Amino acid sequence: MGLANDYFLLYHGKHIEQTTTFGTIDNKSQDDFFDITALVLCATRKDYEKYISLDSFNELVAKVTNKEVKTLDDIYQLQHCLLDSLKVDTKNVHLEKLHRAFEYLKDENIIEKSSCKILISLFDPEELTVNKEIDNLDDSSEKEKIPFKEAKSILENTIGDLKKLFKTDDFINELSGTQDYLGNQKFSIGITGVMNAGKSTMLNALMGQEILGSAVVPETANLTIVKHGKPEANVFYWNKNEWDRIESSAQQIESIADFVKETKSIFKDELDNLIKEESVSEKVDINNLAKFTSAEASGKKCNLVKYVELKSDLDFLKEGIEIVDTPGLDDPVIQREEITKEYLSQCDLMLHLMNVSQSATLKDVEFIIDALLYQNVTKLLVVITRADTVSKEQLEEVINYTKTSIENQLRAQNKDSKLDYILNSIKFIPISGKMALLHRTGRAQEAIDAGYNIEDTGILEIENYLHETLFGTGSNKSELIIKSAKSQVQKTIEKEIKSFNYELVLLSKSKEELEADLEEFNQKKDTNKRIFTSLKEDISLYKNDAKSYLETLETFLNTELIELQNVIRQRVYNDVKYSFEKTKKRPPSSRVKTIVETAIKDGIIDIIRDYRYKFIKKSQSIGEVCEQKYQDLGFVIGHKNDNFDARGFFQDDFKAGFLTSSNEVLVSKITNEVSKSKANKLNDLNSSIESFIKEEFSSIETNILHKAKDVSQTLIENFFAQIEEPLKVFEHKLKKDEKSLQDRIANFEENEANKDELTIEIHKKIKKLDAINKGLK
Repeated sequence: MGLANDYFLLYHGKHIEQTTTFGTIDNKSQDDFFDITALVLCATRKDYEKYISLDSFNELVAKVTNKEVKTLDDIYQLQHCLLDSLKVDTKNVHLEKLHRAFEYLKDENIIEKSSCKILISLFDPEELTVNKEIDNLDDSSEKEKIPFKEAKSILENTIGDLKKLFKTDDFINELSGTQDYLGNQKFSIGITGVMNAGKSTMLNALMGQEILGSAVVPETANLTIVKHGKPEANVFYWNKNEWDRIESSAQQIESIADFVKETKSIFKDELDNLIKEESVSEKVDINNLAKFTSAEASGKKCNLVKYVELKSDLDFLKEGIEIVDTPGLDDPVIQREEITKEYLSQCDLMLHLMNVSQSATLKDVEFIIDALLYQNVTKLLVVITRADTVSKEQLEEVINYTKTSIENQLRAQNKDSKLDYILNSIKFIPISGKMALLHRTGRAQEAIDAGYNIEDTGILEIENYLHETLFGTGSNKSELIIKSAKSQVQKTIEKEIKSFNYELVLLSKSKEELEADLEEFNQKKDTNKRIFTSLKEDISLYKNDAKSYLETLETFLNTELIELQNVIRQRVYNDVKYSFEKTKKRPPSSRVKTIVETAIKDGIIDIIRDYRYKFIKKSQSIGEVCEQKYQDLGFVIGHKNDNFDARGFFQDDFKAGFLTSSNEVLVSKITNEVSKSKANKLNDLNSSIESFIKEEFSSIETNILHKAKDVSQTLIENFFAQIEEPLKVFEHKLKKDEKSLQDRIANFEENEANKDELTIEIHKKIKKLDAINKGLK
């Protein structure tokens, strides 16, 4: 009975890691290869000595390997090589030869009838075949990738099959967790553009219903987040700190001053009821939402609304799609622009709309460059709206004009080397939103009469682009989701296989052996408890050390941000001085604006990059110490190791959101001061700029320090969850093994009577799990 158990320990356990190649096995040139293989596979830890002591056995072994077989490890290694050879060629005719060999050994009383039955079951050709559907999930470059939805469906079906095979409740719950992870993924689409760019019309056409725009949210003045769910709407108002900043901005920017004046005159004392220390939200009637969002609605409630969350049961949103519909880029309230950028920095895809009759404004071009260089956007779709109002030649002119404008702006920022990168990241699609909306809302004939079939509107091309970018084979996010889910499933399968293997070990033992194992288990309990307590204390110390390190990084950030202020001041001062010396004139405001904005953005990116580098180095040093202490528990550090790849682990969380603060007030102050500067009073200009930067940088510093700390704290928690995982797995295994041992002793007589059937059943499950696991790799 030890035969099958030993085989599976060899094939799925630690021996497989220790084997070395025994030389070339040419099974095609050996007529008796399968007979010899069957004989070698019969040797077990209990009877191997009687095999290797026989000259006839060694003579047969010499036909398949040039290595001597003298020990149990030698037997295991040879068995492993033979099994590898079988995996290369598993045609039924060959497996039938193996089956006949097992039958012959049984008839000659070399192995027992039960052992023969088990061995034959292990080499069932149907069970050795990997499920083709699962095998399709292989994402190696040699195989053609499959779209996200198909991969997700296959993986969900696989998880369903695994739940039927699994015995351990904890591991079944882990599979459910992976299933939830797959089902709860969100894909965000950000929609941007200046006022009247046609955002609402295009979105309504995409969703097939006039949920935005004139029917429900006419002339939207607020950020609107559209999610799938039971239809409802919630509005969120400014909090006191945000409103104070708006009022402060009003002192420098005329449009905001008008906005504040208008708001105060309308709301008077009611302002204090809506603007609180913490943002107040209010559930409102969707059909009455325009009252809170439209710039044209009486009462101007939109002035106090920070953003709107809208839920809809539209089919378009079912796949976890969320839409961030932004107010125009020319929104006079710059604080709303900050919130818009905050949301956009988390979007998976961005659509920027430009009205064909007023395309490529300076705002458009600045936004496109800013999004691709600073806001973590990797792909940008530029939708040229109202395409039905111009000819194809004029559309081409608009696209070329936009590209030229981007080139000119990059040159003004001394970033013309980025032109190819930006243009390669942009796709242009013209659309007739009005005609598309007619097709999608039951008025197709009107569009057709106007000369527009659905294919002519551009909406299908946009949908295809969205679908391919979010869910297609080229989607980085989709690929990462599937890869992560597969990795989670594989780890769970491997734990359940170990669990089944332990069941096989217990089935092979006598009651006396089991009781001796349990006694040994109990003797080690106190030792294990001390080890776990010590390790947990170590991890707690490392965690506190990492948190203390954040204070060092905060000091680093403060120092670097102070230095950045000096850099900005020096660049403006030097440019003004140079301009006076060379042209006897002040530099134009547009140039000063570019200098300030570019210096801030590039400076912050450099600082965050250095911050991230320091954080990664710290995490790596902790990881290396943990490796030394925990390697017996399965923790191995390495660049490609799933447990710990510091650079990959921290990279994604430091990619966006640090550049969302508006710099318009600072830019306004500096450009105004430069416009009044004189060549003989540059020191006064220098002092004024220094004062402005120091004053306005306080909010920038607060924003960056707060975000860096939040991101770092989150990473610390995630990092130490990874560090603690091997410890938790080991603890769980000990508890589970102890319970399995106790259950086996308690039910020994009952299980002993059905031992052969139980053994074969477990073997079959292990083979199925191993085949599924292979298909996932």
